[in-house]
Amino acid sequence: MSLLKAVLPAAALLGVLAAPAAAETLRFSSFEPPMAHVTKEILTPWAQDVSAASNGELTIQVFPGGSLGRNPAQQLQLVEDGVADIAWVIPGYSPGRFQESEVAELPFLIPSSTIGSPAMWKMYELGHFKGDFNKLKMLGIFVSYPNSIASNKPVVEPEDVKGLNFRAPGPVMLSAVEALGAVPVGGITGPTVAESISRGLIDGTFTQWGAIETFRMGDVISHFNTAPLGATPMLVVMNKAKYDGLSASAKAAIEKFSGAAFSERFGKSFDANIAKARGELLAKGAITVVEPDEAQAARWRAAVAIATEQWTGKTPDGQAIYDAFVAAIAEEAARSN
Repeated sequence: MSLLKAVLPAAALLGVLAAPAAAETLRFSSFEPPMAHVTKEILTPWAQDVSAASNGELTIQVFPGGSLGRNPAQQLQLVEDGVADIAWVIPGYSPGRFQESEVAELPFLIPSSTIGSPAMWKMYELGHFKGDFNKLKMLGIFVSYPNSIASNKPVVEPEDVKGLNFRAPGPVMLSAVEALGAVPVGGITGPTVAESISRGLIDGTFTQWGAIETFRMGDVISHFNTAPLGATPMLVVMNKAKYDGLSASAKAAIEKFSGAAFSERFGKSFDANIAKARGELLAKGAITVVEPDEAQAARWRAAVAIATEQWTGKTPDGQAIYDAFVAAIAEEAARSN
């Protein structure tokens, strides 16, 4: 064999060994429509930032509109089954799985997503969120802007909801519904709320302006009482085995934009969209807003206080979690001022 013939195969082999590996593609599931705010303005830019920071080792592809699984309650299972690698998850749709995060649902506690979301991540870092939190790779932990009362009937005082059928996006808020003397209705996800109100299955829901816009509730509600009756905890989770199998460079790219940074990004964007959605919805003139004065707010607070008492009493370390969360919120509020 000539020297040239011997060198050529060796050079070809070295070229194969030196070629960069194909980018790992991670599937990111969102149940929201592709143009909805969280998916378009938060999740998709996050995925793009991580992909760009991975030095070509990672591509995160967002599958919006439930294309990997339409039901919001299905998202956690998609990750656990490996259908999706990453998903945006609402813990309230999987009762008992992330029990400690229910503290965010307690009324008159969270002032905004900007403050509440970093406080939620801090609770996780401090070890207050355990159990199923440790079975997945946590990329972000957030809360919504506080949920208030959207209804097709006037609601000014707590007694105005007595006997009405009300939905809430989590178990603790459903207990607040019950405390008010309304009939709690579970099992209704965000995308089906408008239809449920239209069909007379419920008279209203605990929600916030962004969800009213995203899920087209503005066509079926006529009143909105802004009493802050608990926020919705949210997670972005990743299949732990999938994460563990990534290269160090790919992991570093994910870590750079996850955790506290993701919570801060989420909170600021979420609150900005709340203000925008509120303005656009009220401009149509079809929704009457009730802003409780100090005396009315005190009556609402007293009416739902039992929800906090029940939660801290039945949840393991409930009072300690509550106290730590109050402290985390106060710390974040001071930092944001």
